[in-house]
Amino acid sequence: MVRFISAAGVALALATSTRAHTLPLSHGMSQLSQRDLAKTALLDNFDALTADPSRIPPIVKGSATKWDAGRYPQNCYDKAREAISDTDARPKCQLQDLEIYDVTYEDCPSGRDPWILCRCSNAELSLQDTIDGMGTVPPGARSNVLHIVTMNGFGGGGGYSDGNSIFCGGAPSKTWFSHESMHCNDRDGFAFSNGDVFNNAINADSCVPDSYANNNPTEDFAQVGTYLNYDINGHPIDYTGKDASCMGNQLNAARAYLAERLDKGGACFNAPGTDGTVNGKRSMSIVERDPNSAYETLLPHTPYAHAEFF
Repeated sequence: MVRFISAAGVALALATSTRAHTLPLSHGMSQLSQRDLAKTALLDNFDALTADPSRIPPIVKGSATKWDAGRYPQNCYDKAREAISDTDARPKCQLQDLEIYDVTYEDCPSGRDPWILCRCSNAELSLQDTIDGMGTVPPGARSNVLHIVTMNGFGGGGGYSDGNSIFCGGAPSKTWFSHESMHCNDRDGFAFSNGDVFNNAINADSCVPDSYANNNPTEDFAQVGTYLNYDINGHPIDYTGKDASCMGNQLNAARAYLAERLDKGGACFNAPGTDGTVNGKRSMSIVERDPNSAYETLLPHTPYAHAEFF
């Protein structure tokens, strides 16, 4: 087991980087490194991290205040008017069923505007479960998530992040909230996970947290950050029977980068927006429409990624 209590004094033992080719992706994931890491998976998946409630980081209490009907953040409005699938042209959420909330947390009494939560009334993920799920993410890491958008999965499910917002359709696992939040902390084109520091750490290690982390450095970083959150703020991960020193360089690199954002007592802050629809000062694009009206146009279905968390 490798324990990480503070960011101070973290040493990195890093080898020479092997840079992978990159491909532009949708959902704001520009230049995401595309290479199979081909490492041993420490765990098959993260089921063990949530198998006992005592292993999950304690939920910080959150409170929600519903917006008046008729005002919708642009990215929420656009997700709701996407087609359900390539063969079902109905919107993911009728406008009259779209709910917007301001959410505040007890560990952020000042220093940050409320989080904005958008959900369809028929979403499998309840309002309270969404608030609680984000409440397991430490305040600094949570601060870089500006919108949470939840829809019905219509028999499937998946999620993704879009720079500084996270989206899901269906009912995700409890680790999903931390995973997507870590993507939002890997900001500006996923610069850290695709940079030399983290890639050198990967190259110096013999394993990654789980099978999904092998997909590419960006998914590995999100899983490493989630592993750290559960190890530091939940129960020390000493219950798997596995020695995490095989990924010690990745854990050290991510811990140093995330620093106090991983600490339960860390500060909250207004994060800058990067996707053109939101920013920390709430100067966002707002769509104003009669909630009983139909959408003026529908958007094509955009498949969710990260279905393994559902």
